[in-house]
Amino acid sequence: MGNFRPLPTKCWEAFLTFHGYTYSGRTKGSHDQWTKKDHRTIPVWGNEKMIPALHLKTGCYSIGCTLDDLYKWSAVNC
Repeated sequence: MGNFRPLPTKCWEAFLTFHGYTYSGRTKGSHDQWTKKDHRTIPVWGNEKMIPALHLKTGCYSIGCTLDDLYKWSAVNC
């Protein structure tokens, strides 16, 4: 099928920062909101240690990259 694995929350947040997203300082329920001007807001489970692969995939789709791009970036930077 594919290489689907969760990543640490800190790694996902670093990837969002790399793509120009910033933590907005607001939380809706258990999700932290990451924003970028003129782009969709990305919700992140800030209270979890690992982000599930499905959440990573949908977040990458919103950013405009692929899950493989994320895994390649994380292999070097996390």
